[in-house]
Amino acid sequence: MAIVKRNGCCFIYFRPFKDKKIGIKLLNVTKKNDASDVERLILQACRSGDYSRLDSVSREACMRMFANQEWEFPDDLRPSKPQKELTLWDACEFFVKYPEISNHPSLWRYEFALANLVEKLGKDKPIKSLWVPELRSYRETRLQDNAAPATINWEMSTLSKLFGALIESRLIESNPVRLLKRLSVKTGEREIYLSFDYVNQIAENSPDWFKALIWTSYYTGMRRGELIALSREQINLSRRIIYVKPDQAKEEHPKRIPIHKELVHILRNVLKVTCLGTDRVFLLQDEKGVRPIGLETFKNCWPRACEYLKLEKPWGRFHDLRHTWRTNARRSGVDEQIAESIMGHWLKGKSVNDRYGRISDKELLDSIDKMTFDHGETEIHVSTRSKSSSQKKGN
Repeated sequence: MAIVKRNGCCFIYFRPFKDKKIGIKLLNVTKKNDASDVERLILQACRSGDYSRLDSVSREACMRMFANQEWEFPDDLRPSKPQKELTLWDACEFFVKYPEISNHPSLWRYEFALANLVEKLGKDKPIKSLWVPELRSYRETRLQDNAAPATINWEMSTLSKLFGALIESRLIESNPVRLLKRLSVKTGEREIYLSFDYVNQIAENSPDWFKALIWTSYYTGMRRGELIALSREQINLSRRIIYVKPDQAKEEHPKRIPIHKELVHILRNVLKVTCLGTDRVFLLQDEKGVRPIGLETFKNCWPRACEYLKLEKPWGRFHDLRHTWRTNARRSGVDEQIAESIMGHWLKGKSVNDRYGRISDKELLDSIDKMTFDHGETEIHVSTRSKSSSQKKGN
């Protein structure tokens, strides 16, 4: 057995099966110490029959040796069949089942981001073909669709996490999102207030199941993800309290949300509809039957109503109901700390006294009962890349 270095390459000469002496040129191996390691690994594999411990360099050399000598390949060393090219859709399905993601509190936000990525980039887009130019084009398209820069940044962050999971699993080798700078969130900032009449128009031109979601968000300030994930056990109509679990809230803290009297009959009707296999409160109900609400179905209802009503752009959005609730709470004189606790923001930056000051259910109900929900006409102000776009709309 010998190792020879010739023209910058290493050759090993040995008897892997203790009979015929053969030689192998080692590709991309330039040091004798490394060549010695390859020789040792191949010898151990050939004499033990276990080829599973070969590293990539040793495995390649061993396969070439078997091919050159026209020996029959062992099962562990047999060349694998070419795998199907990984598509964006395949990667998304892999990502939502990834251990660190499948139970993440923000899973629903990841799923919304992935839905937009798949819609614009295509389900069959090979994941390895996605690179910086395609991602820049995607961002530009989303900006033209009036998506907020913060939303686009979240979508890119989600895509970056997806690439990270694929890299950890050795399915790809690089993450192109890391080569992009984040968009400035100053562009696309929105100052929104939606009047009762504006919301009512959209609700009246939406399916009944979506109408219930609109009014629940309008009277509670809850996010769409919190609403979609809401289970029946979390609503106590007799006490008029909704309990949001930490894993359903963006802030990852539990919340108690009081139910306004106007919302009680809406939720009572919603709870009359049930579906086998799920305890979700809000369900899609149409000619196909009753089932959980899908992401694509949810996100299409609001813009369809705006388009049908021929509302002036920029349109309000479902998430703007949350901003409107906060404005209505302030204009109704609701205590700042109580309003922030309902929104879920109040722990951030608060003192120890504020953090541990208990807000009773009665205080929550008294506050929601004093709220009124019509404090002026619709105003939508959106900053753009070129200039500030500001529109005031009638009721």
